Formats: sequence, C-alpha cells, structure tokens
Amino acid sequence: MSSTKRSIDQARDVSDALSRAMNMSFGREVTAYLTDAYLIAGCCIGVVHRHVRADVYGRFQDGHRVRTSDVLKAHEQGGFWALFTATGSLYVIVNFKKGGGRLSLDWLLKKRAKGIHATPVRIQ
Repeated sequence: MSSTKRSIDQARDVSDALSRAMNMSFGREVTAYLTDAYLIAGCCIGVVHRHVRADVYGRFQDGHRVRTSDVLKAHEQGGFWALFTATGSLYVIVNFKKGGGRLSLDWLLKKRAKGIHATPVRIQ
C-alpha cells in the first residue's frame, strides 16, 4: 500500500471516530474533541475539534493545537477517553498521537494514583 493511500485511510478512520464521538453522550457538554492527543506535565495537548469557545478570530478553531488545563480525572467511555480538567472542562480524546500518546495517559494516571498534585488553579 502506498504512503498516500495509507494517509488517506488514516484520515478517514480519524474522521469516522470523530463522528462517532460527537454522536455519543458524555453526560454533560463536551468542551472539545481532541485528536493526536498526548499528555505531558499534567495536561493534554491535541488537535482541537468543535471547541465550545471557538470564535471568529480563530481562537480554538478546528485543526488548531490546544493545551488543556491540568487533567484531574479520566475515564474510558465507548472506546474514547473523557478528560476532566482543573478549570471544569470536559475533553474527549478521539485518538492518541502515534509513538506514545496512549502511554502518556497511563503514566499520568499512575502518577495521579500515587498522589501527585495538580498545578494550583490560580496558575491554570
């Protein structure tokens, strides 16, 4: 399979997963959906889709990278990961960045279970 065909197939898979996630109920309003997500320094970085605060000036527009506030809690639901942050947002991870994105979530969850503290809210 050519690399171009593989890229098109991967984009289609992400688009299908994004559609499925957007059609699921997560019990409250989703702040945004993230693709190519990974966690570092207690927060999540990913490509944003359907952010509730997107505006006409380009902030939080689809396809931009976003950094969340500290992730306080995470749980899997319907094949997606729901992240609850220090500022009260709910982000849904549609897919992880290749080469360690999913492992970065495992690492954060282990650290949180050991009692690592989040950044103070006033710094978020």
